[in-house]
Amino acid sequence: MSYTSAFSQAIVTVVFIGDKVQQKIYEFVPTSAISKSLNLKSPTLVKILNLLYKAGIIETKEGKLGGVRLKIPPEKVTLLDLFKAIEADKPLFQIHLNLTATGNKPDRVKKELQITLSKAEIEMKDYLKSVTIADFIKKLYF
Repeated sequence: MSYTSAFSQAIVTVVFIGDKVQQKIYEFVPTSAISKSLNLKSPTLVKILNLLYKAGIIETKEGKLGGVRLKIPPEKVTLLDLFKAIEADKPLFQIHLNLTATGNKPDRVKKELQITLSKAEIEMKDYLKSVTIADFIKKLYF
């Protein structure tokens, strides 16, 4: 697999930020609070936040009352949105086959492998599209 841990870290980060709205806290969340609470090193968090900002998922504010907050309501942010922001929609499966065997059978295996893995990735993305940050936040309270 080729996905980074930043994808799961981004999910936890956005759930943390989104949960503030559930708690009726509408101010910007300081990045230091996110880093400390989620045990994320500052450079890692900055990279994730930059990607989320570029994707339009969060907004930022500098200064004493600065930090980050969701730009989009949690019920409108899907895991697929986060995946695309963090992983730039790169494929899950890297298929690089340098088979020495040639002919009809090896060609069919390569073709079937590509079809099967592409289908699995499509189904995964469809599922990620069906899960929102609000779904995660609801599970924190039940």
